[in-house]
Amino acid sequence: MRLTKTEFVDYQKCSKALWLKHAKPEAIEWPPLSDFDRHQMQMGYEVERLAQEYMPTWDAEGKFSFQDEFKTDAGLYARADIVRTNDDGTIDIFEVKSSAKLKESNGPDHIDDATFQTVVAERCGHNVRSVFVVHVSKEYVRQGVIDPAELLVFADVTDEVRRRQEMISINADLALRFLNQAEIDESFCDCRFKSRGNHCAAFSYFNSDIEEPSIYVIPNLRKASAFAEDGITSLLDVPEDQLTAKQVPVRRSAELGAPVINRQGIRTFLETLEWPLYFYDYETVSSPVPRADGHSPHQQMPIQFSLHRLDEDGTLTHTEYLSMQDGDQEQLVLQLIANIGEAGSLIAWNKKFEIGCNNRLGKLLPEHVHFLHDMSHRTVDLMDPFAEDYVDIAFGGSNSIKHVLPVLCPDLSYNKDAVHDGGMAIVAWIEMVETINEHRRNRLARELSEYCELDTLAMVRIFEVLRKIVSEAASA
Repeated sequence: MRLTKTEFVDYQKCSKALWLKHAKPEAIEWPPLSDFDRHQMQMGYEVERLAQEYMPTWDAEGKFSFQDEFKTDAGLYARADIVRTNDDGTIDIFEVKSSAKLKESNGPDHIDDATFQTVVAERCGHNVRSVFVVHVSKEYVRQGVIDPAELLVFADVTDEVRRRQEMISINADLALRFLNQAEIDESFCDCRFKSRGNHCAAFSYFNSDIEEPSIYVIPNLRKASAFAEDGITSLLDVPEDQLTAKQVPVRRSAELGAPVINRQGIRTFLETLEWPLYFYDYETVSSPVPRADGHSPHQQMPIQFSLHRLDEDGTLTHTEYLSMQDGDQEQLVLQLIANIGEAGSLIAWNKKFEIGCNNRLGKLLPEHVHFLHDMSHRTVDLMDPFAEDYVDIAFGGSNSIKHVLPVLCPDLSYNKDAVHDGGMAIVAWIEMVETINEHRRNRLARELSEYCELDTLAMVRIFEVLRKIVSEAASA
């Protein structure tokens, strides 16, 4: 049995899922790597390459090697991105990350990764003197050729690694012991005590006793552990007094088998809107190594928008813009200026994202900041009514447009054979601007346009559903 750093991270998330993947890989259909997953890996390799090329400049006297492997007889395995061998025989380990932080929000802790590398290296007989996590700086702004000295941050985490080393070492041994078992209790896994976003890929396999609708469809669930420990996993078994005001309608919808609708709340929302209505959506691209001048690592910059304008008389018009090259944000904004009038509400789904894009565009293009701030000020969130005023168990506890649209407008759907989510859009756009195959470029441009247009058309159709609910109530 071999335990890699990645598998150790997986073990900490759900030990039983990792055991199943080793012992019974055929038991479930494991989710494959998506195109976006591969893209993220490629971005990581790009940062690693930059770091490797920069090391002789960072330390001209250093003796560096790359991708050194460490293996223990017990089965621990690590591969260090960069190793510096010192004159006294000690080594320094450099763990290169494409992120801009030592610890991602709800994500991996890179110091834990570096500690695992250290544990394995020292068990192989090496004396580790220092440990660094190399990551990108969120403060870096590209101007011309990438400057690794400004882009890369060398964080000395040696002291923190030493504080964690004993615990990581113990847990690594426990992981090996657990994975080497011929059998385990497969009747449940600890993910049943966590919210849905933290469930493992084998959740249904290990927790087949949990029936739908389950407690995990409750939005913003904070009591998953307490409910599960009390034997409550069915949504209908949860007492209403244990739920918040925003969670109660989900339970009631499950009990009724129908949506719970607050028509007055929807009416109030609609009355805040001013004609004409502009439904808009951005697609963005981000990279740890900025692709254009003025951009920073992981900064989500719009490269495309779709805009549907709905007039009070029912006239619907569509405009769009798709950047065909890096650093084309000014043309995108000019197209927005040409198509958005001074009056009327702008409508987005999850407006926090669109407003964030407007703010970044304003910082990049200060000459247009007034227009972009006005856009943000006029933006209304069509997702808001689906937090409390229109709740349907059929949404699966989510108010994402990808969950709401199929229920309210089943005739509209995303083409699964083409671009159909934001991750795919990023990969498709990068391929589009980089390919020399004109036929491929045109096809990707068409798929990106169709995908983004559907996002705003979906908002128009959902808006019409809300209007119909209010008008039917008024005429009843």
